[in-house]
Amino acid sequence: MPNKKNIKINKILVVGLGLIGASLCRALKNNSNYGKILGYDHDKEVMQFALNNHYVDEIKQDLKNGIEDSDLVIICVPVHQIKNILNVVKNFFNTEKFFTDTLSTKNLILEFMNDNNFLETKNFVLSHPMAGTENFGIKNSKNDLFVKAVTLISPLTASNPDSINKVKGIWESIGCNTIEIDVSNHDRYLAIISHVPHAISFALSKNTNAKDLTKILPWIQSNGSLSDMTRIANSDPEAWASIFKDNRKNMIEYIDDYLEELNELKSMINSENIKDLVSYLKKSKPIK
Repeated sequence: MPNKKNIKINKILVVGLGLIGASLCRALKNNSNYGKILGYDHDKEVMQFALNNHYVDEIKQDLKNGIEDSDLVIICVPVHQIKNILNVVKNFFNTEKFFTDTLSTKNLILEFMNDNNFLETKNFVLSHPMAGTENFGIKNSKNDLFVKAVTLISPLTASNPDSINKVKGIWESIGCNTIEIDVSNHDRYLAIISHVPHAISFALSKNTNAKDLTKILPWIQSNGSLSDMTRIANSDPEAWASIFKDNRKNMIEYIDDYLEELNELKSMINSENIKDLVSYLKKSKPIK
């Protein structure tokens, strides 16, 4: 269950105000443990929308200035933007401030830390809230998006215990359960439980679109088995293209495994032996 201990932080800067970042601002603002919630985004209209709708207390036009004025910085940008952000953040490594992120892949972060000799950074703890919807952008943000969600916590080698505890406490304070996993396993696990399922959904939806069935059966994308499987294909294409590219090695390996399974199932469907097919389907039930 979420940790109920109070972690008080004066100023929190959320970098990137899309679905995750804006939802996080809204959740943090509802918590009396936090003083001011500051927001930064490369899109000025998005920042103004956040301010006008009281998602943040203040917006920061300059990222460096925003970090200087904050105690905690949470990076919520798309994967392809992370290195630009880290080039500013690096000036504050091993200071009294502390940092975390929400990225769906950690490969580019680890590359940056390794290539720039930041492996001894003590005040950066990676995290990944397993929350979201197929909708994207600040206008689809929700103040309860993280309630009962699981956030994966992945400390770096030198992350200090105080930073780790604070990052866990932040997520738990807005309703998340936290699980600590080794950062080296993060992207491999996510390929299996999130990234390849999204890829399959995109492929299935594209293939279905090519059949042009919606003119005859207009309900298929809103009800039934197909809609259950293709719902997440409505997700942000640019964000998911970045995720797929950054985690390509793990994804390709798992897609190859999946294609082997499909071929085995295809062969059983094509055979006259129904007992083997029934046995396969029984073994396919999710393990709980």
